[in-house]
Amino acid sequence: MTIYESEISVSKPPFLGNGSWNLKALNDITVIFGRNGSGKSQLLRLLRDINKQSFHYASPERAGEISQDLNIMQQEMRPDTRADRRRANQSLQYRQEAVSRIGTLINRLGYAAGFGEKIPIKLDDIEQHLQMLLPDFGFKLVREAPHFELFRLGKESVKITSVSILSSGESEILSLALDLLTICSLWEIEGIKSRILLIDEPDMHLHPDLQQHLAHFLVNITEKYNVQIFVATHSTTLLSALGFYGGNKTSVIDLNNSVSQQKAIVFNHILKELSTCLGGHALMGPLFSIPLLLVEGDDDYQIWSEVPRYNIAHVAVIPCHGRPEVLNYQKVLENMFSSLREDQSLPVGYALLDGDGQLPQVKQSNIKFMQLQCRESENLYLTDEVLQKLDTNWENAKSTITLKSSGYGEKKPILQECESWDRKSADLKNIINEVASILDSKRLKWTRRVGACIGIKKPEGQLASFLGNDIVNTLWD
Repeated sequence: MTIYESEISVSKPPFLGNGSWNLKALNDITVIFGRNGSGKSQLLRLLRDINKQSFHYASPERAGEISQDLNIMQQEMRPDTRADRRRANQSLQYRQEAVSRIGTLINRLGYAAGFGEKIPIKLDDIEQHLQMLLPDFGFKLVREAPHFELFRLGKESVKITSVSILSSGESEILSLALDLLTICSLWEIEGIKSRILLIDEPDMHLHPDLQQHLAHFLVNITEKYNVQIFVATHSTTLLSALGFYGGNKTSVIDLNNSVSQQKAIVFNHILKELSTCLGGHALMGPLFSIPLLLVEGDDDYQIWSEVPRYNIAHVAVIPCHGRPEVLNYQKVLENMFSSLREDQSLPVGYALLDGDGQLPQVKQSNIKFMQLQCRESENLYLTDEVLQKLDTNWENAKSTITLKSSGYGEKKPILQECESWDRKSADLKNIINEVASILDSKRLKWTRRVGACIGIKKPEGQLASFLGNDIVNTLWD
């Protein structure tokens, strides 16, 4: 893949606050991420106007019939008239433009061959890319008008002659693919050096599966035709898929009109995990009902993943590896949701931290920090409510731990100190498995016991005190 523009600056229109968009660290594929009305389409159209020969804008409202138009075919031969047909993000004849450009392409191929020029593209490549994107269809380019044949494959191949025979998703993705493939092929024939595709919300009307196919297709054409791509979207499914197929050649800008300089962030492991978690239908939970919950480690993940099983409290849990990673995840999610949500008066998720540190003083409009009121999750195991599930209480538990401590080797001295433990602040991390082994006759993992006790009903008593009012009132009310 190739990066033609690593930095771009364009002026914002008055209705978006004037000033400039200064985009930095642009990648082979740069995803412009943001909610409706954030200026994504406007930004792409302004980029298109930088150089109409090298920048091609694919509009989101892709209407029209899948038919050839000779007048459009003539206009598609020239970059200026081609670009002027798409001054807005709606093109009522978009499909005719994409189909008519097939005729333009075939004419150019014939022109080059007639003068003995070496032809740098193969029509088979276009057919193969379309087959990869739409495996249920057969597509063939022919020299006779309208220069293509499209079939729905099955027991009997059905020829497609009208857009009405296609679903909205099929017609969207077919016309977009033809648009991109034909313009890339023309650039290849014409020897255009800088090739930049500006693709505006290509996920419209597409099921998550089709969005994943589209991402794979886009990554393939960047490599095949040496193009740089900008994609405007608010789909985390498409974002996740582009990151998966494009790897570190994919970056993301969370479009924010309150700042001028915006640096694209490479699709790293944090973005991969978060966008995968939010991708597709899972996004509906964090945005509208089920809060996200970032937790510090595997044990915390096991506890809080147990909670929704009882259908009282609902959370979508994301495990992190320690406090520093929780902070990083919170920052990424905060930026992501800031670009997606108009009303940020209430958070859509929480970052749960142990009680042995200070709460970070950072922006938390979308992902709010909460803190246990005990040292860490291990302390929850010794609360009265959990011990009651083990058919014991703290006085009896201390006697049992002391009595059986001799069977635990080098950890015996620590276990024998249980009489002096402050259940809320004692450091139990290195002995919690031994304590659970002593107290639980069923030998269940201690995290399952705690998770079940938290999830079965709204926490009360000592368990609620150790968790803290902030956590209990937020996740249960």
